[in-house]
Amino acid sequence: MGQTVSREELRQRVWRGYQAVTSRTIDTHVSRVRTKLGLVPSAGFELASVYGVGYRLQKLA
Repeated sequence: MGQTVSREELRQRVWRGYQAVTSRTIDTHVSRVRTKLGLVPSAGFELASVYGVGYRLQKLA
């Protein structure tokens, strides 16, 4: 929690480096994870986009 994970790292770990996985594919899956896990600010957690890098799970105060 609190560490930024790059899209490339997600591609390597989740899709085992499969080259056809695009940045947009990753964005779509992350959006679905947010919805399914209820990761919204009102729940106290956020799966935040880090522009040009990737994503970060953070607990909100």
